[in-house]
Amino acid sequence: MQFGTKTEMPDSKDSTQSLARISFIKSLDYSEFKEGQFKDEKKSLKYRILSPEKINPDEKYPLIVVFHGSGAIGLDNRSQMGVLSKMWLIPENRKNYPAFVIAPQFPVRSSNYHLDETRGVQVSESNEYLDLFLKSVDSMANSKNIDRSRIYVIGFSMGGATTSNAISTRPDLFAAAINVSGISQFNNNKNLLKTPIWIVHGSLDTDNFPQSNIRFYEEMKEEGQVLFWEFKDKYHNNILSAQLVDAIPKWLFNQKK
Repeated sequence: MQFGTKTEMPDSKDSTQSLARISFIKSLDYSEFKEGQFKDEKKSLKYRILSPEKINPDEKYPLIVVFHGSGAIGLDNRSQMGVLSKMWLIPENRKNYPAFVIAPQFPVRSSNYHLDETRGVQVSESNEYLDLFLKSVDSMANSKNIDRSRIYVIGFSMGGATTSNAISTRPDLFAAAINVSGISQFNNNKNLLKTPIWIVHGSLDTDNFPQSNIRFYEEMKEEGQVLFWEFKDKYHNNILSAQLVDAIPKWLFNQKK
C-alpha cells in the first residue's frame, strides 16, 4: 500500500467465508484482556489490556490502542470489546504479532463533531477523558516492556474520530494510525506529516459521511504519509470485513518511528 494513494475497493458482497471469520472474531472469549482503570483527581477511565502470550524480559513489544464507537459508551468495561480489539486474540495474530493491546471504555462520547464552515465538512474534537488516557498510556509505556517506537492507534466510527484526535493531540506518541469510518481533526496537520495514517471509509456511509476523511486525505496526500481505502459498496456498520481485519496487523507492524 503506497502513501499518497486513494484506492477504490471494488463492489463485492462479503463472502460466506468472510462473514464467518468476522463472526468467529466476535465470539472469541476476551478474558485474557485484564481489567484496569486510570484515574486523576476528577475522573476515571476503565480499560482492558492484553499482554503478549510470552514476554521476554529483554524484549520490547508494540502497544496497540483500540478506540470504540459510540455504541460502546458506558461503565461495564465489556462493551468496548469489539472486532478491532478481539482480532488480536486470533491464534495466528497472537503468534505472529505479539503486542500489548489496550482498549479503554469512555463513559461519555470521546469525540464530538461540528461543522468546519471553511472546509464545508464535519470535524472532530476530543475531551478531557482522552487527555487522561494519553497521559496514562505515556506513563504505562515506561513501566512495561513497550517499544515506544511502535505505539499504534486504531478505531472505528467515534473511535476513528478519537484516533484522529489522539494523533493530533500527541503526534510524538504514535508510530501509525488507522481511522475507520471516523471524522477527522485538522488543527495539527503540519505535525502529522511523518505519521503513517491509513483511512478507511465506505462510500455509502450515512452515519459518518466520508467527506471529512476525504478532505483530510486531500490536504495531506502531497506531503504526508497518508493512504485511503474507499469501499464503494460499504455502509457504516459493515465496513469491518475479513479483508480489512487481515490487512491491519501486516500494515501496522511495518510502521515504526
